Amino acid sequence: MKEKILDAAEKMVQDRGLNAVSFQDLANAVGLRKASIFHHFPNKEAVARALIERCSSKHGPEYAAVVECNASAPEKLRGLAAIFEKGLQNQRPCLLAALGSGVNTLPEIAIQELGETARGAVSRFALVFQQGRDEGTLQFSGEPIDAATGFFAMLQGLQVLVRASGDTSAFNSAANAYVDSISRG
Repeated sequence: MKEKILDAAEKMVQDRGLNAVSFQDLANAVGLRKASIFHHFPNKEAVARALIERCSSKHGPEYAAVVECNASAPEKLRGLAAIFEKGLQNQRPCLLAALGSGVNTLPEIAIQELGETARGAVSRFALVFQQGRDEGTLQFSGEPIDAATGFFAMLQGLQVLVRASGDTSAFNSAANAYVDSISRG
């Protein structure tokens, strides 16, 4: 039942943000009494922390598979973008961005965990930028971690823009245009 509650919470947070989700909303979504939700999650902090952990355990391996595959750095960047595009197509935009939009209302421990998860994703992405610099397939200024931070933020922001416009095909076009703009050869 806990996973079912988290499924409902994740969808609601992605659609409207954590602050707009109530325990009654969760109870209604999974067919339980509100008190039963509290049995699994004593407060919103517990829900937020469980969602952050779930995001890390779900997307961390997806990112790792792309980063560790035998491909050029530009192709890996396209592969990472494809993960975000798939989330968009499934009406599941980046959960870190959805939770981050209400960061000022999160408890300190949840903010720390959100930051750790984001830094973990960016660190993986930075490996691709370093690979691209080493193999001469990517051209960017600054450090790989900075380029990776910008890329991660671009993917999150692109999801927001594309959702607002309703044109999901624009995601792939824009992501590819970015990768093309920093690719050599």
